[in-house]
Amino acid sequence: MEAEKDLFFEVLYDRKAGRSRGFAFMTMSNIENCNLVIENLDGRYMGKTLRVNFSDKPKPKEPLYPETEYKLFVGNLSWSLTSESLTKAFQEYVNVVGARVLYDGETGRSRGYRFVCYSTKSKMDTALESLNGVELDG
Repeated sequence: MEAEKDLFFEVLYDRKAGRSRGFAFMTMSNIENCNLVIENLDGRYMGKTLRVNFSDKPKPKEPLYPETEYKLFVGNLSWSLTSESLTKAFQEYVNVVGARVLYDGETGRSRGYRFVCYSTKSKMDTALESLNGVELDG
């Protein structure tokens, strides 16, 4: 098997434990080399039983909220502010396409910033002019 110039190998780790989760993904440039790896490594290798196969194609994820290229970053916000209350506040000035609160994956707490999307640049600019510097929910 030839060395891959664009081989990508990723071992997945448990963040809390700091150790491997026991599996990895390998991306190769062509199907022939993938088949060679499967033929040679699926089963027993160096005293270990390995399961090597093609991964399922990931299902396309639907966005958590509607997103457009006209997106405002809204920072320094209250920890208690929800996506709904943020949308309501920004909706008073211009129709919002989508808004989301970002949460820390480990603590579950709001990160203190959000994104709000609009259908056009002019609507985004109107919201920016109307709400920049305004106090919202403390």
